[in-house]
Amino acid sequence: MDNTDTGGMNLARLLDDKEAAATALIRDGKAVSFGQLRSRVAALRAELSNRGVGPDSRVALVAGNDIEFVVGLFAAWDRGAVVSPLLPSSPVPELQRKLEALRPDLILGGGAGAWVAEQAEAFGASVLVVDEQEKGDGPEVAVIDRAGSDTALAMLTSGITSDPKVVVLSHDNLRWAQEAVVTHADGIKADDVVLGALPLSHIFGLNVVLLAALRAGVPVVLQPRFDEVECLRLIAHHKITILAGAPPMWRRLALAEGPNDAMATIRRATSGAAALPTEVYEVIKARFGVEVGQGYGLTETSSLVSWSLGAEIKPTSVGRPIEGVDVVIVDEDGAPVNIGDVGEIVVRSPAVFGGYQNADEATDAVLSDDGWFWTGDLGIFDDDGYLYIVDRAKDIVIVSGFNVYPGEVESVLVTHPDVAGAVVVGELAETTGETVVAYINVAGGGQVADSSLAQFAREHLSEYKCPTSYRFVDELPMAPTGKLIRRKLRQ
Repeated sequence: MDNTDTGGMNLARLLDDKEAAATALIRDGKAVSFGQLRSRVAALRAELSNRGVGPDSRVALVAGNDIEFVVGLFAAWDRGAVVSPLLPSSPVPELQRKLEALRPDLILGGGAGAWVAEQAEAFGASVLVVDEQEKGDGPEVAVIDRAGSDTALAMLTSGITSDPKVVVLSHDNLRWAQEAVVTHADGIKADDVVLGALPLSHIFGLNVVLLAALRAGVPVVLQPRFDEVECLRLIAHHKITILAGAPPMWRRLALAEGPNDAMATIRRATSGAAALPTEVYEVIKARFGVEVGQGYGLTETSSLVSWSLGAEIKPTSVGRPIEGVDVVIVDEDGAPVNIGDVGEIVVRSPAVFGGYQNADEATDAVLSDDGWFWTGDLGIFDDDGYLYIVDRAKDIVIVSGFNVYPGEVESVLVTHPDVAGAVVVGELAETTGETVVAYINVAGGGQVADSSLAQFAREHLSEYKCPTSYRFVDELPMAPTGKLIRRKLRQ
Protein backbone atom coordinates (compact mmCIF):
# COMPACT_ATOMS: atom_id res chain seq x y z
CA MET A 1 0.00 0.00 0.00
CA ASP A 2 1.15 3.52 -0.74
CA ASN A 3 1.35 5.12 2.69
CA THR A 4 2.23 8.59 1.42
CA ASP A 5 0.86 10.95 4.04
CA THR A 6 -1.12 13.85 2.64
CA GLY A 7 -2.17 15.22 6.00
CA GLY A 8 0.78 14.90 8.35
CA MET A 9 1.03 12.65 11.39
CA ASN A 10 -1.30 15.02 13.19
CA LEU A 11 -4.84 14.57 11.88
CA ALA A 12 -5.39 18.29 12.42
CA ARG A 13 -3.21 18.82 9.34
CA LEU A 14 -5.51 16.75 7.14
CA LEU A 15 -7.30 19.86 5.81
CA ASP A 16 -4.20 21.96 5.15
CA ASP A 17 -3.36 21.06 1.57
CA LYS A 18 -6.87 21.05 0.12
CA GLU A 19 -7.91 23.58 -2.55
CA ALA A 20 -9.63 26.45 -0.72
CA ALA A 21 -12.49 26.73 -3.22
CA ALA A 22 -13.18 22.97 -3.37
CA THR A 23 -16.34 21.78 -1.64
CA ALA A 24 -15.71 19.90 1.60
CA LEU A 25 -19.19 19.47 3.08
CA ILE A 26 -22.81 19.84 2.01
CA ARG A 27 -25.60 19.95 4.58
CA ASP A 28 -29.23 20.81 3.81
CA GLY A 29 -28.19 22.12 0.41
CA LYS A 30 -25.55 24.48 1.86
CA ALA A 31 -22.00 23.91 0.64
CA VAL A 32 -18.94 24.63 2.78
CA SER A 33 -15.60 24.88 1.01
CA PHE A 34 -12.30 23.67 2.47
CA GLY A 35 -11.28 27.31 2.85
CA GLN A 36 -14.43 28.16 4.80
CA LEU A 37 -14.03 25.03 6.90
CA ARG A 38 -10.46 25.98 7.78
CA SER A 39 -11.60 29.48 8.75
CA ARG A 40 -14.31 28.16 11.05
CA VAL A 41 -11.89 25.67 12.60
CA ALA A 42 -9.35 28.47 13.20
CA ALA A 43 -11.96 30.63 14.95
CA LEU A 44 -12.98 27.79 17.27
CA ARG A 45 -9.34 26.84 17.81
CA ALA A 46 -8.74 30.32 19.21
CA GLU A 47 -11.73 30.05 21.52
CA LEU A 48 -10.58 26.62 22.73
CA SER A 49 -7.18 28.14 23.47
CA ASN A 50 -8.90 30.82 25.56
CA ARG A 51 -10.71 28.04 27.42
CA GLY A 52 -7.42 26.37 28.30
CA VAL A 53 -7.75 23.41 25.95
CA GLY A 54 -4.31 22.05 25.13
CA PRO A 55 -2.36 18.84 24.54
CA ASP A 56 -4.20 15.79 25.93
CA SER A 57 -7.17 17.83 27.16
CA ARG A 58 -10.29 15.66 26.98
CA VAL A 59 -13.07 17.06 24.82
CA ALA A 60 -16.49 15.42 24.46
CA LEU A 61 -18.11 16.30 21.13
CA VAL A 62 -21.91 16.09 21.17
CA ALA A 63 -23.17 16.71 17.64
CA GLY A 64 -24.94 14.90 14.86
CA ASN A 65 -24.12 14.76 11.17
CA ASP A 66 -23.62 18.49 11.26
CA ILE A 67 -21.03 20.95 9.95
CA GLU A 68 -20.45 21.82 13.61
CA PHE A 69 -19.33 18.25 14.31
CA VAL A 70 -16.52 18.57 11.77
CA VAL A 71 -15.53 22.05 12.97
CA GLY A 72 -15.46 20.91 16.59
CA LEU A 73 -13.46 17.78 15.81
CA PHE A 74 -10.69 19.56 13.91
CA ALA A 75 -10.52 22.55 16.25
CA ALA A 76 -10.02 20.21 19.21
CA TRP A 77 -7.35 18.27 17.32
CA ASP A 78 -5.71 21.59 16.43
CA ARG A 79 -5.25 22.15 20.16
CA GLY A 80 -3.80 18.65 20.63
CA ALA A 81 -6.89 17.42 22.49
CA VAL A 82 -8.33 13.91 22.71
CA VAL A 83 -11.87 13.85 21.32
CA SER A 84 -14.80 11.61 22.33
CA PRO A 85 -17.74 11.85 19.89
CA LEU A 86 -21.16 11.20 21.43
CA LEU A 87 -24.65 10.83 19.97
CA PRO A 88 -26.74 13.97 20.54
CA SER A 89 -29.94 11.90 20.68
CA SER A 90 -28.91 10.27 23.97
CA PRO A 91 -31.24 11.15 26.85
CA VAL A 92 -29.70 13.11 29.72
CA PRO A 93 -29.22 10.13 32.12
CA GLU A 94 -27.42 8.11 29.44
CA LEU A 95 -25.21 11.03 28.45
CA GLN A 96 -24.42 11.60 32.13
CA ARG A 97 -23.19 8.01 32.44
CA LYS A 98 -21.01 8.36 29.36
CA LEU A 99 -19.53 11.66 30.49
CA GLU A 100 -18.84 10.24 33.93
CA ALA A 101 -16.78 7.51 32.27
CA LEU A 102 -14.96 9.94 29.97
CA ARG A 103 -14.50 12.81 32.47
CA PRO A 104 -14.00 15.51 29.80
CA ASP A 105 -12.42 18.87 30.49
CA LEU A 106 -14.87 20.47 28.07
CA ILE A 107 -18.06 19.50 26.26
CA LEU A 108 -18.53 20.83 22.73
CA GLY A 109 -22.15 20.91 21.59
CA GLY A 110 -23.13 21.67 18.04
CA GLY A 111 -26.00 21.29 15.59
CA ALA A 112 -28.32 18.62 16.96
CA GLY A 113 -26.26 18.58 20.16
CA ALA A 114 -26.40 22.30 20.95
CA TRP A 115 -29.01 21.49 23.59
CA VAL A 116 -26.29 20.26 25.98
CA ALA A 117 -25.59 23.90 26.92
CA GLU A 118 -28.96 23.95 28.70
CA GLN A 119 -27.89 20.93 30.81
CA ALA A 120 -24.35 22.01 31.67
CA GLU A 121 -24.99 21.79 35.41
CA ALA A 122 -26.29 18.21 35.08
CA PHE A 123 -23.17 17.15 33.19
CA GLY A 124 -20.68 18.66 35.63
CA ALA A 125 -18.40 20.10 32.94
CA SER A 126 -17.94 23.32 31.04
CA VAL A 127 -19.96 23.45 27.81
CA LEU A 128 -19.18 25.43 24.67
CA VAL A 129 -21.57 25.62 21.72
CA VAL A 130 -20.02 25.50 18.25
CA ASP A 131 -21.50 28.30 16.15
CA GLU A 132 -21.04 29.49 12.57
CA GLN A 133 -18.31 32.01 13.35
CA GLU A 134 -15.65 32.02 10.62
CA LYS A 135 -13.22 34.56 12.03
CA GLY A 136 -11.89 34.98 15.52
CA ASP A 137 -11.68 38.37 17.23
CA GLY A 138 -8.19 37.81 18.59
CA PRO A 139 -4.82 36.85 17.13
CA GLU A 140 -4.32 33.66 15.14
CA VAL A 141 -3.63 30.61 17.31
CA ALA A 142 -1.18 28.09 15.89
CA VAL A 143 -1.90 24.39 15.49
CA ILE A 144 -0.18 22.26 18.12
CA ASP A 145 2.05 19.53 16.71
CA ARG A 146 1.31 15.98 17.80
CA ALA A 147 3.16 12.73 17.25
CA GLY A 148 1.52 9.93 15.34
CA SER A 149 1.47 7.81 18.49
CA ASP A 150 -0.44 10.46 20.47
CA THR A 151 -4.10 9.76 21.22
CA ALA A 152 -6.65 11.33 18.87
CA LEU A 153 -9.90 9.60 19.89
CA ALA A 154 -11.21 8.01 23.07
CA MET A 155 -14.37 6.13 22.14
CA LEU A 156 -16.75 4.30 24.42
CA THR A 157 -17.41 0.81 23.18
CA SER A 158 -19.00 -1.10 26.05
CA GLY A 159 -21.91 -0.80 28.41
CA ILE A 160 -21.63 2.03 30.90
CA THR A 161 -21.82 -0.08 34.03
CA SER A 162 -19.16 -0.78 36.62
CA ASP A 163 -16.52 -1.52 33.98
CA PRO A 164 -16.76 0.82 30.98
CA LYS A 165 -14.27 0.41 28.15
CA VAL A 166 -12.82 3.39 26.37
CA VAL A 167 -10.95 2.58 23.17
CA VAL A 168 -7.82 4.70 22.68
CA LEU A 169 -6.99 5.36 19.02
CA SER A 170 -3.90 7.27 17.93
CA HIS A 171 -3.43 9.68 15.04
CA ASP A 172 -1.45 6.94 13.27
CA ASN A 173 -4.16 4.32 13.82
CA LEU A 174 -6.82 6.49 12.20
CA ARG A 175 -4.56 7.88 9.48
CA TRP A 176 -3.47 4.43 8.32
CA ALA A 177 -7.07 3.27 7.99
CA GLN A 178 -8.06 6.42 6.10
CA GLU A 179 -5.22 5.97 3.66
CA ALA A 180 -6.21 2.34 3.14
CA VAL A 181 -9.66 3.52 2.08
CA VAL A 182 -8.34 6.29 -0.16
CA THR A 183 -5.47 4.50 -1.92
CA HIS A 184 -7.13 1.16 -2.64
CA ALA A 185 -7.67 0.51 -6.36
CA ASP A 186 -11.42 0.96 -5.82
CA GLY A 187 -10.88 3.58 -3.14
CA ILE A 188 -11.74 7.27 -3.39
CA LYS A 189 -11.11 9.08 -6.67
CA ALA A 190 -10.87 12.82 -7.37
CA ASP A 191 -14.37 13.06 -8.86
CA ASP A 192 -16.17 11.06 -6.15
CA VAL A 193 -18.98 12.43 -4.00
CA VAL A 194 -19.61 10.65 -0.69
CA LEU A 195 -22.86 10.41 1.25
CA GLY A 196 -22.46 10.72 5.03
CA ALA A 197 -25.60 8.99 6.28
CA LEU A 198 -23.95 6.88 8.98
CA PRO A 199 -23.62 8.56 12.40
CA LEU A 200 -20.36 10.48 12.67
CA SER A 201 -20.14 9.60 16.36
CA HIS A 202 -19.43 5.98 15.40
CA ILE A 203 -16.09 4.82 13.99
CA PHE A 204 -17.49 3.54 10.67
CA GLY A 205 -19.16 6.81 9.74
CA LEU A 206 -16.35 8.89 11.22
CA ASN A 207 -13.17 7.29 9.91
CA VAL A 208 -14.15 5.28 6.84
CA VAL A 209 -16.69 7.77 5.47
CA LEU A 210 -16.06 11.34 6.68
CA LEU A 211 -12.33 11.47 7.39
CA ALA A 212 -11.29 9.27 4.46
CA ALA A 213 -13.30 11.49 2.09
CA LEU A 214 -11.83 14.71 3.53
CA ARG A 215 -8.34 13.21 3.25
CA ALA A 216 -9.05 12.55 -0.43
CA GLY A 217 -10.36 16.10 -0.82
CA VAL A 218 -13.81 15.12 -2.11
CA PRO A 219 -17.22 16.42 -0.95
CA VAL A 220 -19.24 14.73 1.78
CA VAL A 221 -23.00 15.24 1.67
CA LEU A 222 -24.23 14.99 5.28
CA GLN A 223 -27.63 13.46 5.98
CA PRO A 224 -28.61 14.45 9.54
CA ARG A 225 -30.98 11.54 10.13
CA PHE A 226 -31.41 8.60 7.81
CA ASP A 227 -34.60 8.55 5.77
CA GLU A 228 -34.69 6.22 2.80
CA VAL A 229 -36.70 8.47 0.49
CA GLU A 230 -34.54 11.51 1.28
CA CYS A 231 -31.44 9.34 0.87
CA LEU A 232 -32.45 8.39 -2.68
CA ARG A 233 -33.17 12.05 -3.43
CA LEU A 234 -29.75 13.11 -2.17
CA ILE A 235 -28.04 10.40 -4.21
CA ALA A 236 -29.73 11.52 -7.41
CA HIS A 237 -29.46 15.27 -6.75
CA HIS A 238 -25.79 15.32 -5.73
CA LYS A 239 -24.73 12.46 -8.02
CA ILE A 240 -23.38 10.45 -5.10
CA THR A 241 -20.78 7.87 -6.14
CA ILE A 242 -19.88 6.27 -2.78
CA LEU A 243 -22.50 5.01 -0.35
CA ALA A 244 -21.84 3.17 2.91
CA GLY A 245 -24.43 1.96 5.37
CA ALA A 246 -25.58 -0.65 7.84
CA PRO A 247 -27.90 -3.54 6.82
CA PRO A 248 -31.14 -1.94 8.11
CA MET A 249 -30.39 1.11 5.97
CA TRP A 250 -29.94 -1.07 2.89
CA ARG A 251 -33.16 -2.95 3.69
CA ARG A 252 -35.11 0.31 3.84
CA LEU A 253 -33.53 1.53 0.62
CA ALA A 254 -34.52 -1.71 -1.10
CA LEU A 255 -38.18 -1.02 -0.29
CA ALA A 256 -38.12 2.78 -0.58
CA GLU A 257 -40.41 4.75 -2.84
CA GLY A 258 -38.48 6.28 -5.70
CA PRO A 259 -37.22 5.60 -9.22
CA ASN A 260 -35.20 2.47 -9.91
CA ASP A 261 -32.43 4.56 -11.50
CA ALA A 262 -31.94 6.65 -8.34
CA MET A 263 -28.56 4.96 -7.72
CA ALA A 264 -27.31 5.29 -11.27
CA THR A 265 -24.24 7.27 -10.16
CA ILE A 266 -23.19 4.86 -7.37
CA ARG A 267 -19.94 3.11 -8.22
CA ARG A 268 -19.09 1.78 -4.76
CA ALA A 269 -21.56 0.52 -2.18
CA THR A 270 -20.56 -1.04 1.12
CA SER A 271 -22.30 -2.46 4.16
CA GLY A 272 -20.90 -2.98 7.62
CA ALA A 273 -21.64 -3.23 11.36
CA ALA A 274 -23.65 -6.47 10.95
CA ALA A 275 -24.40 -9.18 8.40
CA LEU A 276 -26.24 -8.06 5.26
CA PRO A 277 -29.12 -10.46 4.50
CA THR A 278 -28.68 -12.10 1.11
CA GLU A 279 -32.22 -11.18 0.09
CA VAL A 280 -31.45 -7.48 0.65
CA TYR A 281 -28.31 -7.77 -1.47
CA GLU A 282 -30.33 -9.40 -4.25
CA VAL A 283 -33.12 -6.79 -4.19
CA ILE A 284 -30.67 -3.86 -4.29
CA LYS A 285 -28.81 -5.49 -7.18
CA ALA A 286 -31.98 -6.31 -9.14
CA ARG A 287 -33.70 -2.98 -8.55
CA PHE A 288 -30.86 -0.46 -8.66
CA GLY A 289 -28.14 -2.39 -10.48
CA VAL A 290 -25.80 -1.91 -7.52
CA GLU A 291 -23.82 -4.66 -5.82
CA VAL A 292 -23.34 -4.04 -2.11
CA GLY A 293 -20.04 -5.40 -0.82
CA GLN A 294 -19.66 -6.18 2.85
CA GLY A 295 -16.82 -5.18 5.12
CA TYR A 296 -15.77 -5.97 8.67
CA GLY A 297 -14.16 -3.83 11.33
CA LEU A 298 -14.39 -2.78 14.95
CA THR A 299 -13.78 0.38 16.92
CA GLU A 300 -10.57 -1.26 18.16
CA THR A 301 -9.34 -1.65 14.55
CA SER A 302 -10.23 1.91 13.46
CA SER A 303 -13.14 0.21 11.61
CA LEU A 304 -11.03 -1.74 9.11
CA VAL A 305 -10.24 -5.46 8.91
CA SER A 306 -11.63 -6.78 5.62
CA TRP A 307 -13.71 -5.67 2.65
CA SER A 308 -15.08 -6.76 -0.71
CA LEU A 309 -13.59 -3.91 -2.77
CA GLY A 310 -11.67 -4.78 -5.91
CA ALA A 311 -12.72 -8.43 -6.01
CA GLU A 312 -15.68 -10.64 -6.75
CA ILE A 313 -18.43 -10.04 -4.21
CA LYS A 314 -19.60 -13.08 -2.31
CA PRO A 315 -22.89 -11.93 -0.74
CA THR A 316 -22.43 -13.76 2.57
CA SER A 317 -18.76 -12.85 3.02
CA VAL A 318 -17.18 -9.74 4.53
CA GLY A 319 -14.47 -9.94 1.89
CA ARG A 320 -10.75 -10.46 2.16
CA PRO A 321 -8.38 -8.92 4.71
CA ILE A 322 -7.17 -5.48 3.64
CA GLU A 323 -3.58 -5.23 2.46
CA GLY A 324 -1.46 -4.64 5.55
CA VAL A 325 -3.94 -6.35 7.88
CA ASP A 326 -3.05 -9.79 9.24
CA VAL A 327 -6.00 -12.01 10.16
CA VAL A 328 -5.74 -15.45 11.77
CA ILE A 329 -8.58 -17.68 12.98
CA VAL A 330 -7.64 -19.59 16.11
CA ASP A 331 -9.05 -22.22 18.45
CA GLU A 332 -9.53 -21.87 22.20
CA ASP A 333 -5.83 -22.54 22.75
CA GLY A 334 -4.78 -19.84 20.30
CA ALA A 335 -3.64 -22.24 17.58
CA PRO A 336 -4.62 -21.52 13.95
CA VAL A 337 -7.49 -23.65 12.66
CA ASN A 338 -7.84 -25.26 9.25
CA ILE A 339 -9.57 -23.48 6.37
CA GLY A 340 -13.32 -23.93 6.75
CA ASP A 341 -13.12 -24.46 10.52
CA VAL A 342 -14.68 -21.99 12.97
CA GLY A 343 -12.51 -20.06 15.40
CA GLU A 344 -11.98 -16.64 16.95
CA ILE A 345 -10.85 -13.88 14.61
CA VAL A 346 -7.51 -12.39 15.66
CA VAL A 347 -6.21 -9.26 13.93
CA ARG A 348 -2.97 -7.29 13.70
CA SER A 349 -2.43 -4.07 11.72
CA PRO A 350 -1.24 -0.46 12.08
CA ALA A 351 -4.90 0.47 12.68
CA VAL A 352 -5.28 -1.69 15.81
CA PHE A 353 -5.72 0.35 18.98
CA GLY A 354 -3.19 0.70 21.77
CA GLY A 355 -5.51 -0.46 24.53
CA TYR A 356 -8.43 0.53 26.72
CA GLN A 357 -8.07 3.71 28.72
CA ASN A 358 -6.95 3.08 32.32
CA ALA A 359 -7.88 -0.61 32.00
CA ASP A 360 -4.74 -2.73 31.86
CA GLU A 361 -6.52 -5.97 32.75
CA ALA A 362 -9.15 -5.53 30.04
CA THR A 363 -6.43 -4.59 27.53
CA ASP A 364 -4.26 -7.60 28.40
CA ALA A 365 -7.26 -9.86 27.91
CA VAL A 366 -7.60 -8.95 24.22
CA LEU A 367 -4.29 -7.42 23.08
CA SER A 368 -0.95 -9.25 22.98
CA ASP A 369 2.43 -7.62 23.44
CA ASP A 370 3.15 -8.03 19.72
CA GLY A 371 -0.08 -6.30 18.66
CA TRP A 372 -2.56 -9.13 18.02
CA PHE A 373 -6.13 -8.22 18.91
CA TRP A 374 -8.59 -10.95 19.92
CA THR A 375 -11.87 -9.63 18.48
CA GLY A 376 -14.31 -11.92 20.27
CA ASP A 377 -15.95 -12.65 16.91
CA LEU A 378 -16.09 -16.14 15.43
CA GLY A 379 -15.41 -16.71 11.76
CA ILE A 380 -14.10 -18.94 8.99
CA PHE A 381 -11.96 -18.56 5.88
CA ASP A 382 -12.86 -20.23 2.60
CA ASP A 383 -10.40 -21.58 0.04
CA ASP A 384 -10.31 -18.21 -1.74
CA GLY A 385 -9.29 -16.28 1.37
CA TYR A 386 -12.72 -14.77 1.95
CA LEU A 387 -13.75 -14.19 5.56
CA TYR A 388 -17.17 -15.08 6.96
CA ILE A 389 -18.52 -13.99 10.34
CA VAL A 390 -20.24 -16.91 12.04
CA ASP A 391 -21.12 -15.58 15.49
CA ARG A 392 -20.09 -13.21 18.23
CA ALA A 393 -18.29 -14.55 21.24
CA LYS A 394 -19.18 -11.35 23.09
CA ASP A 395 -22.63 -10.42 24.39
CA ILE A 396 -23.58 -7.72 21.91
CA VAL A 397 -26.91 -7.00 20.23
CA ILE A 398 -26.64 -5.09 16.94
CA VAL A 399 -29.69 -2.89 16.30
CA SER A 400 -29.69 -0.95 13.01
CA GLY A 401 -25.90 -1.14 12.97
CA PHE A 402 -25.53 0.17 16.55
CA ASN A 403 -23.91 -1.99 19.23
CA VAL A 404 -26.12 -2.53 22.27
CA TYR A 405 -24.40 -3.97 25.33
CA PRO A 406 -26.87 -5.99 27.43
CA GLY A 407 -25.11 -5.07 30.66
CA GLU A 408 -25.87 -1.38 30.18
CA VAL A 409 -29.57 -2.00 29.52
CA GLU A 410 -29.82 -4.41 32.45
CA SER A 411 -28.16 -1.93 34.81
CA VAL A 412 -30.80 0.66 33.90
CA LEU A 413 -33.80 -1.68 34.15
CA VAL A 414 -32.89 -2.93 37.63
CA THR A 415 -33.07 0.63 38.97
CA HIS A 416 -36.83 0.58 38.30
CA PRO A 417 -38.48 0.17 41.72
CA ASP A 418 -40.53 -2.84 40.63
CA VAL A 419 -37.70 -4.80 38.98
CA ALA A 420 -35.70 -7.32 41.00
CA GLY A 421 -33.62 -8.59 38.10
CA ALA A 422 -33.25 -8.34 34.33
CA VAL A 423 -31.58 -10.25 31.53
CA VAL A 424 -31.30 -8.68 28.09
CA VAL A 425 -30.77 -10.64 24.88
CA GLY A 426 -31.04 -10.02 21.15
CA GLU A 427 -33.51 -11.58 18.78
CA LEU A 428 -33.74 -11.41 15.00
CA ALA A 429 -35.87 -8.57 13.62
CA GLU A 430 -36.81 -7.90 10.02
CA THR A 431 -36.26 -4.14 9.90
CA THR A 432 -33.40 -3.62 12.36
CA GLY A 433 -31.46 -6.89 12.06
CA GLU A 434 -31.81 -7.56 15.77
CA THR A 435 -33.99 -6.18 18.52
CA VAL A 436 -33.55 -5.95 22.29
CA VAL A 437 -35.67 -8.24 24.45
CA ALA A 438 -35.72 -7.98 28.25
CA TYR A 439 -36.59 -10.82 30.65
CA ILE A 440 -37.81 -9.34 33.91
CA ASN A 441 -38.07 -10.74 37.40
CA VAL A 442 -40.54 -8.54 39.30
CA ALA A 443 -39.70 -7.48 42.85
CA GLY A 444 -41.68 -9.26 45.55
CA GLY A 445 -43.47 -11.42 42.99
CA GLY A 446 -45.75 -8.51 42.09
CA GLN A 447 -46.68 -7.06 38.73
CA VAL A 448 -45.52 -4.16 36.56
CA ALA A 449 -46.93 -2.92 33.28
CA ASP A 450 -44.92 -3.11 30.07
CA SER A 451 -45.75 0.54 29.47
CA SER A 452 -44.15 1.55 32.77
CA LEU A 453 -40.92 -0.25 31.89
CA ALA A 454 -40.94 1.14 28.34
CA GLN A 455 -41.35 4.71 29.56
CA PHE A 456 -38.61 4.21 32.14
CA ALA A 457 -36.24 2.83 29.49
CA ARG A 458 -36.91 5.75 27.12
CA GLU A 459 -36.02 8.22 29.86
CA HIS A 460 -32.63 6.60 30.48
CA LEU A 461 -31.53 4.99 27.21
CA SER A 462 -31.18 5.90 23.54
CA GLU A 463 -34.09 4.69 21.47
CA TYR A 464 -32.15 1.90 19.75
CA LYS A 465 -31.16 0.43 23.15
CA CYS A 466 -34.71 0.26 24.51
CA PRO A 467 -36.27 -3.21 24.68
CA THR A 468 -39.07 -3.81 22.22
CA SER A 469 -40.46 -6.67 24.29
CA TYR A 470 -40.67 -7.43 28.01
CA ARG A 471 -41.10 -11.02 29.18
CA PHE A 472 -41.77 -11.77 32.81
CA VAL A 473 -40.18 -14.78 34.48
CA ASP A 474 -40.25 -16.14 38.00
CA GLU A 475 -36.53 -16.89 37.95
CA LEU A 476 -33.59 -15.69 35.87
CA PRO A 477 -31.01 -18.26 34.69
CA MET A 478 -27.88 -17.95 36.80
CA ALA A 479 -24.57 -19.84 36.91
CA PRO A 480 -23.29 -21.12 40.27
CA THR A 481 -21.01 -18.07 40.33
CA GLY A 482 -24.06 -15.80 40.19
CA LYS A 483 -23.40 -14.73 36.60
CA LEU A 484 -26.38 -14.37 34.28
CA ILE A 485 -26.60 -17.01 31.54
CA ARG A 486 -28.05 -15.17 28.53
CA ARG A 487 -27.74 -18.04 26.07
CA LYS A 488 -30.53 -19.95 27.84
CA LEU A 489 -32.98 -17.17 26.96
CA ARG A 490 -31.96 -16.60 23.33
CA GLN A 491 -34.39 -17.89 20.72
